Formats: sequence, C-alpha cells, structure tokens
Amino acid sequence: MEGKPIWLWSAGAVLVLLLAVRLFGAPLMGRDRLEAASNVQQPPPDAVVISMVSGGNKEEWIHQAIAQFNDASPRDASLQLGGKPIFVRFIQETLQGRTQDYRSGTMVDDTLNGKIQPTIMSPGEESWIYKFQKEWQARNGKSVAQDVGPTILRSPIVIVAWQSRARALGCWPEIQPECTWDRIRALGTSPEGWGMLGQPEWGSFKFGYGYTGESNTGTLTAIAMCMAGAGKTSGLTIGDVGLTSGCGQFMAGVERTKIHSGPRSDWLIEQMTTGGPDYLDAIVSYEFELVGWNKTLKDTLREPMVAVYPQDGTIVVGHPFTILEGVPWVTAQHVAAARVLQKYLLSPEQQKTVLALGFRPADVAVPIGPPIEMSGGVNPDASILALQVPETAVIDQIVDVWHRVKKHALIALVFDKSGSMAGGKMSAAIKGAQGFVCLVDRDDRLVWQPFDGQVYPNVEGNCEELSPRISATPAGGETALYDAVIQAQDYLEGQRAIYGDGRKYGIIVLSDGKDNRSRTSLPQLEARLRPAESDPNGVQIHTIAIGDDADESVLKKIANAAHGKFWKGETVEKTADVYRDIAKYY
Repeated sequence: MEGKPIWLWSAGAVLVLLLAVRLFGAPLMGRDRLEAASNVQQPPPDAVVISMVSGGNKEEWIHQAIAQFNDASPRDASLQLGGKPIFVRFIQETLQGRTQDYRSGTMVDDTLNGKIQPTIMSPGEESWIYKFQKEWQARNGKSVAQDVGPTILRSPIVIVAWQSRARALGCWPEIQPECTWDRIRALGTSPEGWGMLGQPEWGSFKFGYGYTGESNTGTLTAIAMCMAGAGKTSGLTIGDVGLTSGCGQFMAGVERTKIHSGPRSDWLIEQMTTGGPDYLDAIVSYEFELVGWNKTLKDTLREPMVAVYPQDGTIVVGHPFTILEGVPWVTAQHVAAARVLQKYLLSPEQQKTVLALGFRPADVAVPIGPPIEMSGGVNPDASILALQVPETAVIDQIVDVWHRVKKHALIALVFDKSGSMAGGKMSAAIKGAQGFVCLVDRDDRLVWQPFDGQVYPNVEGNCEELSPRISATPAGGETALYDAVIQAQDYLEGQRAIYGDGRKYGIIVLSDGKDNRSRTSLPQLEARLRPAESDPNGVQIHTIAIGDDADESVLKKIANAAHGKFWKGETVEKTADVYRDIAKYY
C-alpha cells in the first residue's frame, strides 16, 4: 500500500484454502486441526506471553508458523527473550457458532472498544491499521502503533476471467499492452459487447465485484477504476473524484457491466462457476484466492479460470505485522518479544511457506514458485504496476461517488404476516425490514408486499414512507408464500420490460416457509423461476427463514432457483444483521 492510508469499512469472512502441502516436513493443517492444536498448546511457567489477532485468509499459514514457534522457543535461545521462552496466544472470534480468526474490521472495533487486548494486530490489509491509529487518537488523545511494521505476505488484486475471455482481452497467456481497465470499460459500454473483440456470440460483457465500501476487494476495485479514469497511478486528490469527472464516468461505465455484487469473493466465484461463461465473464478477487479455487474446482470447470493483471495498474495488498506499542496493556517486554516473533516470520524459511496458500512472500528475495505458476492460472512473471492508494478522505469521496453512479436496484420485500409469525418472529422481522428500507441507497426503489392467506397490493416507497407501514403490520391469517413470490416476480419483470437492464432487480422473502394457502404449488413456483437461472440480469431472490420451526428446505429451493442466497434469522439482532448483509448484494 506504499504507506498510504486507505480506509475500508468491513471485511467479511472468506474462503479458507485447504491445500495439502509440506511445511517443515509436516502437512499444512486444516482449520479444525489448527484449532485443536492451539487449544492443546500451553505456555511454559516462565514464558513471556504475548497475543496476536490475525485476519485476511492467512489462517492456516500463521497458525502453523506460530505453533512451530511456540514449540521451538523453549529449546532455541534465538527465539527467547532474556533466556525466557516466548509463547504466542491467538485471539479469535466466534461467528455463527464457530471459532475463527478475526475479520479485519471487527478486530479493529473490538480492540478500540476494549473487548480484546492484542499485542500484535495483523489484519488483511494495511488500511485497517491507519483506521485504528486514527480512531485511537480521536478517542484517547494519544498516538499508538506509530510504526505500522513490516508486511509479512502480499497478494495483488486481479481480474479472474475464463481463459477464453482473458485471451480475447489480450491478457493471457502473453499480456498485451491493451490488457487494461480501460479495455474493460470500453467492452462494457460498447453496444457490440464482445463483438467489439470479434466474439459477438458471447453477448454483452458480464462482470462482478464486491460491494464498494463493505468489501475490501470491491473498494480496491473502485479505487483502481477511479485512478484509471483520472489517468493517474499516484497522487489522486479529492478534486479528481466527482460524478462528471473521468473517475466518476469510468466507474459508471464499468458498473453497466456488473451483474453481481456481494461482501465475499467465495459467493461470487460460486455464481461464476455454477453459471459458467454464459452467466459471468469475470470477477475481481485476490490472486491467492484464484490459486485455491483452481486447485479445488479444476475438475468441475468448463474451462480454466486465469488471472488478468491490468497494465494500467492494480493494488498489491500487504498484510502488516503491527505491534501495538503505546496501548496500556502492551509493555516494553511484550514489544521486545513481539520483535523476536516478527524476525521469525520474516525469515526466508517461513517466507517460502506462504507460497503454499498462493500468497507472495513479503521478502522479494524469496523466489516465486508453485503454486503461483501458469498451470494454476496465475502468472508469476506478470508486470504489475502498483497503484499508490490515496488518503482516507479521497477514499471516502470515491465511495460516495460510486454509490451515486452504481447500477441501482428495484427490490421487493415479500413479507410473511401470517398467524404463525406472531410474537417474537414478527418483532424480529419488522425491525429487520425497517432497518433495510432505511439502509439502501437513495436512488434505489423499494416495493413493500406483505402477505398472509392473500397477497396484498404492492406499495412503492422510501424509508420515511415504508417504515411506519412496516411497523404497523399485524400477524394473522394463513400463508400464501408461493403466490406472493409469483406476484413479486411478475411485478419486477414488468418493470424490467420498461426500464431494461440498467437496474438490478431483486426480491427478499422473509417467512417461516409454511405455505398452506397458495394456488401455486412449489413445483410450479420452481418451474416459474427456472428460466431465470440462465439470465444474468434476471431477478435475484434472497430468502430469510425466521424461527426455529421454519421450513428451510422450501426457502432454500426458492433462493437457489434465482441466483440468490438462503439466510437464517432468529433474534431481532440476527434478523437485522441478515438484512444488512443482503443490502451488500445490491
């Protein structure tokens, strides 16, 4: 990140790559074995104990390295402090009942709020440290962790494309000068679509990337596009970022091609690999994720997926090793012990092992080798022009402009108000729906469609108009779930016939899934939704099961038929979180 602050707002948990490679003669352990190992290890009585919170998909490597460090320190004087062994504890979070390494944004928030007290912070990207520094200063009136510390591993942002598409773009196997973000924009805005590159049978260019301002890769993508539009590789200013500027117009052009968004790369790759080249041509992700996907999915793919390295610039993400010097719980002894660990992780022996997960070593003297190779869909010799990420205020402006120029959505909220929803279910459902209608962008359109034994007329509105209507919704009657989904689907398809594919169309269904009144059967509903499976611009349906007695199988079938996702909401807080997460898909 070239020492420049970039403030990304959230990082969701992403795909863990379980690769069987050798590490100091032992196989790289999977998550369950790593958790078991960390639970078994205990510090020697005289040890200097420090703690580490880590994120950003390096879980297997960092846990294996720390386990080896803890095991060796009592016997190796070079891994001790003043003759005492050093022991490193991991601080993890529990998410949906599973203990895992922290999400980058959550580790910063929990440290600021005093929930956790790590000695070392290693998020998935350096900007989180700048955010932590800034907010700690604002809250406590003093600076901490002034030395961000070294990067312990790296991975560039790449465009993941089907091999045929990458060849047509001039990006594979040889990388031509025209392999650029500008070509992606031109392809997306051309009325000829792929015909512009001699492949009219492929139709329009279909693209996907994370939700800007919520997804790390999505926000970094917006930064790269903005800089391409501004014609800069460094020194981007607020004055360069506006609706009508080169930056804003470039982002708007690429947005026209976007089929899918979301907070996580694994969901995007699932859509891409399930739908094939007919559904998505390319998405944005990290290089290391592509290495893992190709290893895991290669036998199921119609054709290989490969990395595209835009020659007008991309962002190389570094994972920092930051000692929280200056916070009240970190002593001088802790700092000294952490520096011993830092030296160990940056040793050539340890740096070689990051390659196993598809990361690039932070130490550029360590040669790049398998699995970063052409046969894995990535190019170890690719020319990478690293963009200099701008200051926080400029990032804020980019995100604001992106929200104005992005492809906006028309979303129907199909809401079960039947008698089986009475009590806690209804309270949770109402709070979640109210939060959602007030969260979406001002240029998005919303449709409220409640149902019980009958389906009520659609009502369009915004937060101020729909929130009181939602809160006044009573529970009662039977359940015509299937009819309600059909009515919402018909309405949105009618709107699409008028407004075309310049908008995204979606349905969010909240129900306990117990239909007992519809004229439509479940097989008829699935058949009705089935044509949308091959339509990348069709109506995307997310379903939320409410309550422990919900018929989840029905709601999963509805979501799966329409390129959506099944969610589960139980409490008020959980249902509100689900609605917030769904907003990132639009």
